[in-house]
Amino acid sequence: MKKILLTLLAAGLCLSAAYSYNPPAGGEDLTLISSPSNLSGANSVAGGALFDAGSTSIIVNPALTSDEQRVNLNVGYTFLYSTEKLNDSQLGGSFQTGILIPFKLYVFSGLVNGTFAPYGEMHLGDSINLKAGLSKEITEKLSVGLGAGGGFAWTTRHSSLGKDWSLYADVGALYKWGNLGPFTDFRIGGSVLNLGKMYTSVTRVGIDETAENTPYPTLATLKAGAAGTILSTDVAKIGLGLDFTIPCFQNLIMDMNAQVQFKDAFIISIGEKFNLAEMINKKYSLIPSVAFLFKFSFDVKNNEYLESHSWSQSEMTVSAGYKNLYKTVHAISAGVDIDLGMADTEAPKIVVWDDKE
Repeated sequence: MKKILLTLLAAGLCLSAAYSYNPPAGGEDLTLISSPSNLSGANSVAGGALFDAGSTSIIVNPALTSDEQRVNLNVGYTFLYSTEKLNDSQLGGSFQTGILIPFKLYVFSGLVNGTFAPYGEMHLGDSINLKAGLSKEITEKLSVGLGAGGGFAWTTRHSSLGKDWSLYADVGALYKWGNLGPFTDFRIGGSVLNLGKMYTSVTRVGIDETAENTPYPTLATLKAGAAGTILSTDVAKIGLGLDFTIPCFQNLIMDMNAQVQFKDAFIISIGEKFNLAEMINKKYSLIPSVAFLFKFSFDVKNNEYLESHSWSQSEMTVSAGYKNLYKTVHAISAGVDIDLGMADTEAPKIVVWDDKE
């Protein structure tokens, strides 16, 4: 085992030495700015400070959805605004829409994302990105997942900057530890993302503006993290989460997330991100991101289709959030998440004999 780890470390160091690192600012988070949960760091590799999985979970770890029992629908939009007047446009945006469908043997998730950021300080350009994933529980504690993704990138006002496509695979795992020290529902997650061709043939302004940009999101990005509930009462829950991201052994990104939930209905999510390469090049903002989520159930009557699928009563979560992505780039986001039907929390009842006999 020791030899294998040393070999992997040596291969990583060799790869990092041969592969320069200069993606555009925000390039590692290309599909993670299109909803309040994503902006606030709630969508983490271990399932968030207070565990919640849906169709967008496959962005960071395709294994997170393995325990889901209900069809999940998700829509999100983030309005981007830059105060830098030298940009071609000060307006931008990012949207997402996703679906999760549980089957007997596995759980399927699909996601469509569009990001449009024409800013020199966050030069992501325009792109449409697709993701799909399958997840499965191996044991009560261990889940695994496999994902695939692809997309197309361009620059609307500058065709000379090129066009390109991406196609790649993701793998992930989640281990539900349970109780650990002061934590309950403690979880450990890990994933390897972007195993394939990324956006390599489009010209972008990199983190280091004096050097040529490199592909983004970065090939062979490793993510690892842990999360758990540190306080749980009848009134409130508090959860903490910590993620580490290592893009091809070239950079270190740390995401921290804290969530407070009141009466299983109202959630406040606060996140902070430290990107080492961006901080070295003075492209960062230390203002924490914040999101507010409100969950409620609703009934739809006189609909035979919904009644036949036991979807007449379902749950909806509406959310709003804000993040100062960079000193001049602001993100205001809103989202809607729907779980069709109600969660089955009761254990099955087994009757050995009828009392009438």
